[in-house]
Amino acid sequence: MTSTRFFPFQRRSLTVLAVAFAFATNSFSQTPVTLNFVDADIDVVAKAVGELTGKTFVLDPRVKGKINIQSAKGVAPGLAYPTFLSALRMAGFAAVEGPGGIVRVVPEVDAKALPTAVAGVGSANGSYGGAITTKVIPLTHQSAGQLVNALRPLVAAANALTVYPPGNAIIITDYGDNIRKVEAVIARLDTPNVAAPELVTLTHANAMDIVATLNRVFAEAGGASAESRDRLSFTADSRSNSVILRSEDAGRVARARSLILELDRPSGAPGNIRIVYLKHADAAQVAQTLRRVLGAEGGGTGSASASGSALSSLLPTGGPSSTQASPLAAATAALTGSTNSGNTTSSGSLPSLSSNTTTAFTAAGATVYADSTINALVISAPTAIYNNLRAVIEQLDVRRAQVFIEALIAEVQADRAAEFGIQWQALDGIGRNGTQGVGGTNFGNAGATPTSNILGVAANVAAVGQGLNVGLVRGAVTIAGKQILNLGLLARALQSDVSANILSMPTLLALDNEEARFSGGQTVPVLTGQYANSSGTNNAVTPFATFDRKDVGLILRVKPLITEGGAIRLQLYQEVSSVAPSTTTGVDAAGLSTFNKRVLETSVLAEDGQIVVLGGLLQEGFTNDQEKVPVLGDAPFLGNLFRYDTRKRTKTNLMIFLRPTVIRSPAQSVTLSNERYRALGMDQQSVNPESRPMLPEMTNPTLPLGAPAAPRQ
Repeated sequence: MTSTRFFPFQRRSLTVLAVAFAFATNSFSQTPVTLNFVDADIDVVAKAVGELTGKTFVLDPRVKGKINIQSAKGVAPGLAYPTFLSALRMAGFAAVEGPGGIVRVVPEVDAKALPTAVAGVGSANGSYGGAITTKVIPLTHQSAGQLVNALRPLVAAANALTVYPPGNAIIITDYGDNIRKVEAVIARLDTPNVAAPELVTLTHANAMDIVATLNRVFAEAGGASAESRDRLSFTADSRSNSVILRSEDAGRVARARSLILELDRPSGAPGNIRIVYLKHADAAQVAQTLRRVLGAEGGGTGSASASGSALSSLLPTGGPSSTQASPLAAATAALTGSTNSGNTTSSGSLPSLSSNTTTAFTAAGATVYADSTINALVISAPTAIYNNLRAVIEQLDVRRAQVFIEALIAEVQADRAAEFGIQWQALDGIGRNGTQGVGGTNFGNAGATPTSNILGVAANVAAVGQGLNVGLVRGAVTIAGKQILNLGLLARALQSDVSANILSMPTLLALDNEEARFSGGQTVPVLTGQYANSSGTNNAVTPFATFDRKDVGLILRVKPLITEGGAIRLQLYQEVSSVAPSTTTGVDAAGLSTFNKRVLETSVLAEDGQIVVLGGLLQEGFTNDQEKVPVLGDAPFLGNLFRYDTRKRTKTNLMIFLRPTVIRSPAQSVTLSNERYRALGMDQQSVNPESRPMLPEMTNPTLPLGAPAAPRQ
């Protein structure tokens, strides 16, 4: 077998002719060809390879440069094309195959944007490994989103590597030989988990107790910071009294299974006495629930049948009148040097603790004792009965949700009033001999305080009403033995505008299905009776009055209940009361107060975070009061001299809103508390006193604004 060798000539034209002739004569032959191109232009080499393989090359105008191909011995003509593709790849160019044997040569960064051959599952990556190809690689066991991070360093930055989450597939556009390498890596990584969940059925021990023990033993292995392969998870199935364990490490699963079987043995304690510590529920309430479940008789705190059981030694033997000193009193006596350790109320020692509220009963072969001091249940029962009770206790001992209730009471009042009138009197004839004429006009009550009546003002000028008061006075006159001013004319004008914007925002945090109450305001004295008592030698008058106390302010009572669907049912009572401004002054008016009171009592259903309106009051009134002299008061202009007009308009807009928010996690509670805490601190800082040269510097008490506390895990 002969071999044809091509060497570059000094002139470009001779090289082209020699290479073209050699490839043309061997295009349909299997004779090995020795390729030697030194500093040859890409377009020249592409033309030579096209003559040899029959492919048509379309070169991008940006494809310029020289390539070097050297072979020491002859190669098969079929390897000339992949050799040329490798040389293009080294120069930063890529070949994209199209239909009809057309090959487009473009810069590598633009190759992925051109229509490329798409290889399916199980198909080849093109005829040659140096061509740009797009392939979809579906995954069976692992997640494509997690696996793509490990594959990205294997693919050049200019080529595409994306994830299609719905199909759990990876789409890659790269050279065919590199795609085969990526497929080989995926085949090694896309494998099922080493260990599937295993079920271990227990015979003697309780599944929930075993899981609690295992979680403490493998606390570090099950933490969130551990690697996924090192994690161990344990779940108790109370129905079958089994433990479900799962890990990606088969060795860890085997060791955990062996430990579970070692723990599943009969209890060594006599009488099968076990202590169940509760995390969230109250021990006494849980014991009462178990009493009803087991059908125990009676509703007292104990059962006579419990005294003869194995639990009787654990029950308290002394009552509140026991003379035995408490441990806390004994410790205090030792610290203070007191010798009377039995007297818990002696000087220098702490008072004795109150007796613990206990609940104990015996039913269905089980004895249950609730110790509220440590919030635990002591159970003496056979294993089968204990397992049933333990399953019930586990479902009762859950963290209860809380409801944060924000109430908003907005009241807007607008009152307008206006008065205008002229009164006159002719009293000069009083006190003269003979028949004299007197008269005049007066409107309103002369005995009112303050007064707008001309006779009341004449008798007591200091009691004149508010507003503009203009009069004419000429000496004084005596009427019925009482001297008053001779007020001939009194003109009054008054206009008042009263507006009020009251906003109350009480808030409450309550447990689910537990009533909470908020009250804020004042205790106002209310006069209930008074009389004068005459006593003593000089018959002195001693006034005596009785008062009662009334709470004035805001009262909010609410009982939330979170339904299964997530809605919140609220039983609510809300009362808003205040003392109305009194127009009566003097000693006789002490305690004679008028109260504004608004009460709302309802049951509503609201969604989590929804603002609902509970009720409202829209009230508007208009009063037009006119006092005049008949006929004369209706005159077009002179009628103002014989008329007194009073107009008043009141408008009240009161609305009550409510927004309940369910708090299910400690993080929500901490976030909410920190927001309110810091808002109050900012308000305190805003009232810092300004510096004054003649006043000493004083600090403003404020809350310590620290960093928000992280929720306890």
